[in-house]
Amino acid sequence: MRFVKPRTIATTSIALLLASGTASVAFAQAFVPPKGEGSVSFLFQDVAVKDHYYGTTPVDNGQIRTEVALFDVSYGLTDRMAISVGLPLVAAKYSGVVPHPLVDLSGPTPKFYGANPLDNGDYHPTLQDLRFSVRYNITRKNYWLTPFVGSVVPSHNYEYFAHAAPGIRLNEIQLGISAAKLLDAAVPGLLIQGTFSYGIVGQVLDFTPNRFNMDLEVGYFLTPKFRVMGLSTGQIVQDGIDIMPNPRLNLPALEYMHHDQISIDNSLNLGAGAAFSLNERVDLYGSLIHTVAKRNGHAIDHGVTMGLTWSFSTANSKDRMIASAEHSLTKCVCEKGTK
Repeated sequence: MRFVKPRTIATTSIALLLASGTASVAFAQAFVPPKGEGSVSFLFQDVAVKDHYYGTTPVDNGQIRTEVALFDVSYGLTDRMAISVGLPLVAAKYSGVVPHPLVDLSGPTPKFYGANPLDNGDYHPTLQDLRFSVRYNITRKNYWLTPFVGSVVPSHNYEYFAHAAPGIRLNEIQLGISAAKLLDAAVPGLLIQGTFSYGIVGQVLDFTPNRFNMDLEVGYFLTPKFRVMGLSTGQIVQDGIDIMPNPRLNLPALEYMHHDQISIDNSLNLGAGAAFSLNERVDLYGSLIHTVAKRNGHAIDHGVTMGLTWSFSTANSKDRMIASAEHSLTKCVCEKGTK
């Protein structure tokens, strides 16, 4: 009999929700670090896009390759409340013959000409959006339930109108809840955790493209230190447009200029991953994800994520028994085959 600590589960559960060739981080997790404890995470992600979707029709308009390096810090303010902050460095390149044009905003309506230099086939690294969240655990008996509030703020006035744009440059408020449960009574070592959130981005032109995001993990501890998992992420945009073929010709100028911000960019991605605790402080993890359903935007051919998390304690932390309650989520999880 061995124990699986919640920190082992939580620090290896940072998911990247991939959409439109950019990355947004699901900071919100059901598990929160104890007071005075936290983690520093470094993630690298490689995302390959082959198809652009006009509505639900895939079209080969060239390929996009995006590399993401993420730095994230989480810290327990109390035994129930934690904060997280993160900032990705994004480098994308477009390979194709249909680059986005440059935009002339000197007149009453946008005019388009030439080719955007971001779509010249080279990588263009830049910082993307600063992410911050506060989450509060309301129960941890039998299962963990943790509401959260977060924000996404562009780090600077980066270009969003390009295939190789680092992001969509929208401010966002996120409200949601995360839940997790170990189902070891039925299958020793089985873990289910997920997050549901609503992102408020406000009005863009005549649209309100607020979005629902969902992610789900079904994991299994082959040993107390090694977990395999199935992953799914999804997004549903509340209001916007379907992008038409030849959008430069078939959309009004303002809608074309903002089409990545106002499109109904719905998606479902499925994947798998694994996580390994190297020791009490260091966790390693990786995953592979692929788009299986898409409406508008960029479909992910493959997204590969690798990461490392280092857990730390400060002078404000205190010693505690992590697995104490008989029906706690953190109770004993038996290693497969161990008696």
